[in-house]
Amino acid sequence: MSRIYAAGAAMGWTVAEVKRTSMWEFWAAWHGYVNANSPKEGNKLSESEKDYIWERLQEVDGSGGDLVTQTYLWDGAFIPQGKVSFRL
Repeated sequence: MSRIYAAGAAMGWTVAEVKRTSMWEFWAAWHGYVNANSPKEGNKLSESEKDYIWERLQEVDGSGGDLVTQTYLWDGAFIPQGKVSFRL
């Protein structure tokens, strides 16, 4: 059962929402979620697109500075908790 709850959590469902659905409803939702979030054939980057992205990344100046990111608590929704700073 834990895998079913884990799959529900991946879809953004709470335990109560998973429990309220029939197995048919759950697996129909799961297959829809997987289909909507899986890469389709032909959606790969071309070699020229890869080269362009790599060139742009090489232009970025990553020589130090501060990196700041927001931290969150998950309680059915993201609740901002604070910020963390890193020196690069």
